[in-house]
Amino acid sequence: MPDPSSTLESSAHAMRPAVDAMVQRVVNDVVAAMPSYAAAPGSPRHQLLTWAAHTAAQHFLDDAEDPPSRSGQVDDLFRRLGQGEAQREHDWTAIEASLRIASRASWAQLTDFATTHDLTRPELQGLADALFDYLEHLREQLADGFALGRRGGSHTREGARNRLFQLFLADRPSRPDPQVPAGIDNETLHTLAEIAEWPLTETVTALAISYHGEPPALPESPTLLIRTQPRRTLIICPAEEHTDLVERIGRSRPGLRTAVSWPVPPALAGSALRWCQRALDLVQLGVIAPVSVIDCATQATQLWLHAEPSMRQHLCQELLRPLLAETPHSRAILSETLLTWVETRDSAPVIAARLDVHPQTIRYRWKRINELFGEDLRDPEFVLRMTLVLKSSVPLWKAGDQSDFDTFRDRAAARPSPEPVITAGDS
Repeated sequence: MPDPSSTLESSAHAMRPAVDAMVQRVVNDVVAAMPSYAAAPGSPRHQLLTWAAHTAAQHFLDDAEDPPSRSGQVDDLFRRLGQGEAQREHDWTAIEASLRIASRASWAQLTDFATTHDLTRPELQGLADALFDYLEHLREQLADGFALGRRGGSHTREGARNRLFQLFLADRPSRPDPQVPAGIDNETLHTLAEIAEWPLTETVTALAISYHGEPPALPESPTLLIRTQPRRTLIICPAEEHTDLVERIGRSRPGLRTAVSWPVPPALAGSALRWCQRALDLVQLGVIAPVSVIDCATQATQLWLHAEPSMRQHLCQELLRPLLAETPHSRAILSETLLTWVETRDSAPVIAARLDVHPQTIRYRWKRINELFGEDLRDPEFVLRMTLVLKSSVPLWKAGDQSDFDTFRDRAAARPSPEPVITAGDS
């Protein structure tokens, strides 16, 4: 009679190459069936759900191949997930419903895997027993964390710290009104900070760290507010501490990238967090150079120009339509020349020196630019708006983003063709 542990180990080993695709299908089933989990792909909530499911699946296989070793890391992850759901005032019944869907979807994936890989009945039974034991264990961790979150709320040190971060992340700029103070209201801020034992300094600095694998190790300090997300860690610290903290993060391990805000009053920490996260996004888009430490102060213009992507796209289609209609090569050289001119207003020889081409080349390009834009180039308001759109769009184009050109082409294709003019001679 085969050893059950060795049978389970061999089955888990066979499953490992397919587990990522299996887990993704389980996540998709949960998201499709649960409106409360139906976050957009790539959103923080969707990333967190996918990350937790993949982490649990990988540790399940690790345990099956090398028993017994319940992972404290996964237990802690699911307790924190449960605690977070409670602190966000989500319903436990929704969590249990999602677990039931995940169990059914996991069983369906398991039976499909058993069929395609010719697993024997004992092998399938061993995997199923181990899987459902593991899912029940994860349910217990979620329940423990949920109970802790319900007990603590915002009245404990950790609960108040979590609530502060939730408020900062939820804070969004509203309609400009001089009668309404920006950021989180001071009364809420001071109350939560006192419970959280977080010293309120005159100014704070936000940091966002992008990482792969495990989150970076950070010092235990009451002055730091820390939130770990999939592939990013967010920090709010007193402004005077950020330099030492950035250096410490840089020394901790290679492969980390840190965006640092300029100092702001604590009530505006949510804005500073947005700037840092936007800076990391712009690195991925190729707009900001991929250096290890990004100073948001030096990138303030790009952060501002990319604060509302849909507005940039709209203005690009409105103001740069003649340029978008050019061939890719012509568009590239003309946009580079036009951007240099609107930024500097220099002569052809000076622009040629900046772009390392002959002055006559600039004159040829400028002739074509005048053909495209005509009298608009003598309208100061148009030139100002065009400058901002070029400064935000050209770096995207150079990094390979084709969305503006695809949108222009799709809109052009959708426009009705002009009706032919019929003259008497045509009839």
